[in-house]
Amino acid sequence: MKRRIALVVPDDASPDRLDHYLGVHATDLSRTRAKEIIASGLVTLNGERVKPSHIVLPGDRIEADIPELAHLSADPENIPLDICYEDEHLLVVNKCAGMVVHPAPGSYSGTLVNALVGRGGELSSLGGSLRPGIVHRLDRGTSGLIVVAKTDEVHRRLSAMFEAREVEKTYLALVWGVFDRTAGTIEVPIGRRRSDRKLMGVVPDGRTATTGWRVREQFPYAAFMEIDLKTGRTHQIRVHMSHIHRPVMGDADYGGARSSFGDVPPHYRRQAERVNGRATHQALFARRLAFTHPATGAPVAVATPMPDDFADLLALLRHPEGETGRVIGIDPGEARIGVSLSDEGRYLASSLETLSGLDDSSAATRISEIADEHGADTIVVGYPIRMDGTVGHRALRSRELAVELEDASSCRVVLHDERLTSALAERVMKEKGERKRGRKGRVDQIAASAILQGYLDAQAIQR
Repeated sequence: MKRRIALVVPDDASPDRLDHYLGVHATDLSRTRAKEIIASGLVTLNGERVKPSHIVLPGDRIEADIPELAHLSADPENIPLDICYEDEHLLVVNKCAGMVVHPAPGSYSGTLVNALVGRGGELSSLGGSLRPGIVHRLDRGTSGLIVVAKTDEVHRRLSAMFEAREVEKTYLALVWGVFDRTAGTIEVPIGRRRSDRKLMGVVPDGRTATTGWRVREQFPYAAFMEIDLKTGRTHQIRVHMSHIHRPVMGDADYGGARSSFGDVPPHYRRQAERVNGRATHQALFARRLAFTHPATGAPVAVATPMPDDFADLLALLRHPEGETGRVIGIDPGEARIGVSLSDEGRYLASSLETLSGLDDSSAATRISEIADEHGADTIVVGYPIRMDGTVGHRALRSRELAVELEDASSCRVVLHDERLTSALAERVMKEKGERKRGRKGRVDQIAASAILQGYLDAQAIQR
């Protein structure tokens, strides 16, 4: 079967090659595929067959018969995934930047779907063979949380919840520019650009789009933002931030990959250039998802700490000359939290104190105070991954504490593998001859020191 399309080149279009124009303006058609069908005689320009290199001009009419591609399916691949929540009905994955969500022209492998199929287990069939379980998407360059349905019924319910705006979606972003107020809402319609159908823009006849924003930190030429996505249009945050002249850092499509810094105060321009050079993709991160579970009715709220590349950019904004403060080490136990501290040179860790009887929010506030008292700019949280590399209850609890710490402080927060550190701390205490009754709090402190020392040693090797 063939799909027939007809396009009329608008009056304001610039002269362009036929294969390039068709590849840009025909939905789901790459330039390579456009060139193939033109060469096969399936495309006419003003009623005549021409070469792929023929130049199209305003007013030209293009007609094409596009044959369907052979049926494709997502092959299973052994790609590790960061699972933040999972039950028999759905899972929430922390997607890394650079990973495409599902196979598409030019990206048939290495996608999130390939990884999901590769790990086995049930996935919803509503998305077809190329999008099993996929309820919503994130751009290739955007990292963060995405929910995946395991059954068709849960998929239907989740889709309805997204459509009814019943899913809370919170993002973090780093953007260029200075704000004269701390919060606001952007409410302008979004649709495809006439000049480039692969990109979106603010257009009068577009779909309603609403973005709430709040400045978490303002820098001399940039801002650290928290963004509440009310609707879910393609490229919505990127388009809206560009519309108010505050593009997302690293976003080459919407003005965030900068080439000049004339609007930056002269003594900050070199810093801005360094930041720009480090932003290899859009600095946008889907931090939190919250919704009512479609099968159980229970509230589900999942949040995850910043990815390393995002945290690196933020640290560069906070500390243009580099991070030079002390480092705090944390061992999150079930009842207590061990705290350790590095020396000023960031080489040696020592026990500091044990916190007990605090929930994560209160503990984060206290640890932030400790960081301020000792001039620390980095907090290392023990991340107890299981020996087989999977994530269990204790590791998820460490992630939750890390998120609270990022919200409560201006420190970089790092998750550091702490396998065997508690056992090591117990052994040290026994070798020192300390009585078991007095060991508990000290074990937490020593475990925190072991976690921190491991991190400091790794950093010293990198240096």
